[in-house]
Amino acid sequence: MVRNISKYTVLALVQVLVLLIAPVAATGPTTGPQSPQQRTLSNSADPADSIYVMENGDAVLAYNNSNSGNGTMEFGANVTSGLVHILATDETESDMDAAASLVMTPDGYSGNGSLTANRPDSISDLTLDVNSKQNEQTSTGDLSLDATFDSGSSLSMLNSVNTEGHVTVTADSFSTKGSGTVSSAMAAGADKKLKYDLRETENGFVLKGTQSGAISPYMSSSWDSRENAKEHLKSQYASVATQNGGSATVTIDSYEYDESGVKPTLDIQYHVEFTGLKDAIAQSIAQSLKSSQQVSLSDEEIDSLSEDIKKMRIDHVTFGLNQHDGTMKLSWDVEVDNYDSAALAALEVAGNTNASSMNGQNIDRMKKTLEAQQAANLEQTVEWSAEATHPSSETTTVTAEVHYDSKNWKAYVQELKDRDIELGRSSVTLHAESNGDEVTARGSVEMKQKEMLSKVTDSMLSSFGSSKATSGGSSKATSGGSELVKAFRSSDFQSARMDVDVESGTVTLEGGAKFDNMTAFADVLGDSYGDTEVASIVGRTNNDTTTTYVRVTGLVGENATKEDVRALAVANADTEIHMAGEWDREFPSMDTEDAATYLGVQQANGKETKSASESGQPGFGVGIAVVALAGAALLARRD
Repeated sequence: MVRNISKYTVLALVQVLVLLIAPVAATGPTTGPQSPQQRTLSNSADPADSIYVMENGDAVLAYNNSNSGNGTMEFGANVTSGLVHILATDETESDMDAAASLVMTPDGYSGNGSLTANRPDSISDLTLDVNSKQNEQTSTGDLSLDATFDSGSSLSMLNSVNTEGHVTVTADSFSTKGSGTVSSAMAAGADKKLKYDLRETENGFVLKGTQSGAISPYMSSSWDSRENAKEHLKSQYASVATQNGGSATVTIDSYEYDESGVKPTLDIQYHVEFTGLKDAIAQSIAQSLKSSQQVSLSDEEIDSLSEDIKKMRIDHVTFGLNQHDGTMKLSWDVEVDNYDSAALAALEVAGNTNASSMNGQNIDRMKKTLEAQQAANLEQTVEWSAEATHPSSETTTVTAEVHYDSKNWKAYVQELKDRDIELGRSSVTLHAESNGDEVTARGSVEMKQKEMLSKVTDSMLSSFGSSKATSGGSSKATSGGSELVKAFRSSDFQSARMDVDVESGTVTLEGGAKFDNMTAFADVLGDSYGDTEVASIVGRTNNDTTTTYVRVTGLVGENATKEDVRALAVANADTEIHMAGEWDREFPSMDTEDAATYLGVQQANGKETKSASESGQPGFGVGIAVVALAGAALLARRD
């Protein structure tokens, strides 16, 4: 019974690695994964190809996997030493050369990598720079792009596109202002102008509107008289107000309609006064909360939250559009103030809703974060400018800049500390450029936070709990994923490292991890092998076959028969069973000294090797700690 796995022998580990990296790298050190139930190992056992039983009842399970390519693999996991190690190679048709490495500790990860590849035909020139930094003193970020593409670009039908603007956020205000222009090679429709200006007043809201230009003949009956225009506007705005418990009054300030041309044209200015809308919306929300059986708040608390919602103020929202001779110009200006009370009210509701997917710990952290922003008067701003031009039928050029900055960041970090929240530090750099017929890139990343990994696992477990609560029960996937994370949390993880190298058509992957208590994984590993007690897993490639050897403790009693062994979940009718005394061979074992040297951890003889970070070797990513164990189990059980 030989399984054909080909390139899976290399890619399986990478797949598991990505699943474990994604929630950490994407969301930072305090946010859990979005779909934890997908990150589990099946607890159904695959039968071994061969079983070698020892006199004391221990055994070695052998799984043979055929390789259709030229890939090789060596991997091992030793429970006693707490070490896991993987070394795999495979062929690739890519002409790319790349190198990347990662190092991880319980307090974070860091790394860098580089790449050289053939320049795609669609890119004539490229320069990209990304830099971001966050520490106790500052939080900044910058991106710049300068690129030239060939005529295959989707922008080839446009003469130019550009935009610029900014977004500023504080604890109680949001504002954005910007503009954009799109110039087409062909006319994009009839000329027209639109402008809207919404502002909050003491009595409600006032919307001022302006519209001029040609209108569709199908809509002419709605605009061909002042009376019809007013009724049309009332049907648009009054219905919105009525549906939300308010009222609206429409006034036409100027009106001109002309149907002497090919299409009728309209030039109109009007304003709409909304009254009672905010109070009605707040009251509607309060009534909905009071009638909900999922919300555990008193009527007095809900009424207080309703008043907090009313405090939010829309200072102004303006939008303009001007379309003429194939060029369309857009502009906007928005400012919303005093929404901090409404934000806290929303968190209060979420924390007192039984069906909420947010756990209390995360809600409490969000409250403290908002309070810290208020106390420090934190201000964060993103500014951007971008332009794409199509100067000829052959090229499109794109330039863009994005800048992020913050004010009062140091005070904000201190306010977080006063609330027992440590923000941690991080940095990201990336540079990519074209050079003749090649594209090169190099980058680095670092994330450091005290007990970061512990916080990640706690958040993952909370996500499992929330998933179980919202689904009304627990699935095997959710339960299995929870057990895996619990085992990892109890394993006393020390360090992990992975290196990937792509050169001359060969991919080499090496990774490893060190635990001080790998026995915590005993139940998880045992579930993958018929509820056995796994002592070690070792894999070796010989010619076109990779064999995984799983050493288990106490598979059967000392006087067991072949029939007893075949009755186990790890055997079937095709399994070759070798009882004690019927075989004489040695099995490969994991070289724990090499693994310790690779990881830079203390060896069995008490000596310590220089760690990867101390020796200047780079790191890139997070997640090797579980990868070797999970990957080895997946490889052995692959059909």
